Amino acid sequence: MASSKAAQTCPACGDALQIERLGCGSCGSRVEGTFRLPRLARLSPYSQRLVEQLVLSSGSLKAVAKNVGVSYPTIRKRIDALIAELGAQLEADDRFRKELLERGEQSATDAVQEIESS
Repeated sequence: MASSKAAQTCPACGDALQIERLGCGSCGSRVEGTFRLPRLARLSPYSQRLVEQLVLSSGSLKAVAKNVGVSYPTIRKRIDALIAELGAQLEADDRFRKELLERGEQSATDAVQEIESS
């Protein structure tokens, strides 16, 4: 899964890559702009697997600990780290949205709709 993380960062400077074009495979329509990967896609590969385990175990930390082969306190610490990582993503999304507004690349109405849908 290391390649997944590599696809998220710029090979030249290490900053986060952004999606700039989306296309329809059926009709060829294209949408251009500045888009960010979804929050979960921006998590570290380990955190993505942890979220997957949480979902598959219906949120049971005991089951996750058993499936991963670690103790409950260890998985609790890892979940706390995941929560911190997601919190950082939320803050990054807020900064990104603010930058788009300041540059005039997104309207206030679109920003509000995006916030309400996230």
